[in-house]
Amino acid sequence: MTTVHAMKVDGAANEACSLREAPPKWSALVDDILVPMPQRRVLTKLIRDQASVPVEYVIVRDHNSPDDVVLDDDQVVDLADGNVFYRLPKCDGQPRAKCTAPPKLAISVDDRVEVTMNPHQTGRSLRDLFSLHRHVRIVRDVESPDDVQIGTDDLAAFGDGPVFYTRKVESRLSITVNSQIFTAQDGVRQTMTGAQIAALVFGDNPQATKITWQSNGDREIGQTDSIHLLGCDVFHVTRCEVIGGYERSRVELELMRLREGGAEVSFITAQGPAVIFHAMPTRPGSTPASTDVLVQVPSGYPGGMIDGAYLPANSPLIGRVVGSPQHQFTIDGRGWQLISYHPHNGGGAPTWNPMKHGFHTYYGELLSWLHNAK
Repeated sequence: MTTVHAMKVDGAANEACSLREAPPKWSALVDDILVPMPQRRVLTKLIRDQASVPVEYVIVRDHNSPDDVVLDDDQVVDLADGNVFYRLPKCDGQPRAKCTAPPKLAISVDDRVEVTMNPHQTGRSLRDLFSLHRHVRIVRDVESPDDVQIGTDDLAAFGDGPVFYTRKVESRLSITVNSQIFTAQDGVRQTMTGAQIAALVFGDNPQATKITWQSNGDREIGQTDSIHLLGCDVFHVTRCEVIGGYERSRVELELMRLREGGAEVSFITAQGPAVIFHAMPTRPGSTPASTDVLVQVPSGYPGGMIDGAYLPANSPLIGRVVGSPQHQFTIDGRGWQLISYHPHNGGGAPTWNPMKHGFHTYYGELLSWLHNAK
């Protein structure tokens, strides 16, 4: 009897384990077209067939490098090593030097694709990458009825599967604070204090704010006042003091996100404000291998657009990166040379959107800038 019971438990555990470990769905981006793949490791020929690439072309894995990898038809391709491909005429697919550049990675959410170089995603970074509304769930699509929900702070590594979809979060109780909708998922409750409402938008220091209940006759709410929400309430929360003409907490939050990903960044306030991105890599094989880059915090940030970049004075990259040298100045005890690099103002990046862009996304623009140096 004991033995039979043990076998049942083991069988249930094995079944649960099988469900948890259901393989994720995979896809490839071929000539900018999303093509579903049956599994993570596939033959190049399968990619060719499913993307309808004629035999007079070769399949090339895109590394954004002159040495992009040309693939043989009978070669097994691990999509986790890069799932962005394009075709080339066979006469142009000659042997190349070993490719050392990182591969492009195509992530899809609701069949919409974004290409990134970063395999270490989180629920938060996916929301930013796809500009997802805060009130949707992100779900990784796997070969099972039990798809995996990705929380805001959960890891969403590319190697665990690049195919996701969203589901709307239903909530009967919602309030609007500073034109942003918050629900029970964000901590909204039927009864809340002024400080709890303020913390929804100014979590760093909700006590240093003024709360106005707009939908209730512009009634001012004290920090410790407890109010019963009527439903669809509207509030305005403002800081009692704004220092330096920019929102410091916003900058610190964005830099924290970069540090979580391994970046080394400094926030200079005494002579700035400015952000220093330390030891940013240049194109593999070039000299210098890395450099510090300084970016000033614009007045009125985040409404004010981040723009320009400073290299250390006398940097060998001056004249090789896009943009002409401008004035020099000294900050943090070092000399810096301004370069007229304007990614969000005709320089290839999207139009500045303070709800989406920040110092955490500007890192990618600087990385592109350095990698394209002559």
